[in-house]
Amino acid sequence: MGADQASATGRRRGRPPKATAADTKADLMRAALNLFAAHGYEGTSVRAIARAVGLSESVLYAHFDNKRAIFEAVLAQLGPLSAVSLLEAGDPDDPPAFIRSLTARGMEDWSSPQSRQLISLMAHDDLIHDPALVSGIGIAVGTLAGHFERWIEAGQVAADMGSPLELAYALLSPIALARVLWLHNGAEPGEIAVEIGRASCRERV
Repeated sequence: MGADQASATGRRRGRPPKATAADTKADLMRAALNLFAAHGYEGTSVRAIARAVGLSESVLYAHFDNKRAIFEAVLAQLGPLSAVSLLEAGDPDDPPAFIRSLTARGMEDWSSPQSRQLISLMAHDDLIHDPALVSGIGIAVGTLAGHFERWIEAGQVAADMGSPLELAYALLSPIALARVLWLHNGAEPGEIAVEIGRASCRERV
């Protein structure tokens, strides 16, 4: 390949684009979730995940140590830890707006097809008490409790309403319950819309 040809393609032959590794991991996670949802966690093999994206097992192992690592990556992206990114993106100086945004964006994110696949998998495969899920919930609740603590100290939330941890649980629990009961893989579009509407009403109470 000459210099002009290399310049035209934007990279030299044999050197993968920088996004390749991240794209491959994302492809593997999507394929794994689809297979987990269809066949269960135990019923899905590493070989099946690799084949679903046209890769060998050795290439998969270059990105993930094992099937459990893929599952935990999916859970980190779509599970309760996804709420942490929402908590970090809001405006903490305006508690009412922050809570409205958190509720709306959380319901929107968790009503996506992949998120609904995940919650159905967790329920069907008895993974609701999985340590990674429990840890993710604890981190999300603790992060929100930190906001409530600052709001109480600033006089933006009444101190007699409860402890920061109690208030965090009180806010997140109905959203989490809605996710488990209604935002599942078999939910119809109308059911999802109704529940998002309910969440919108709760955030204004």
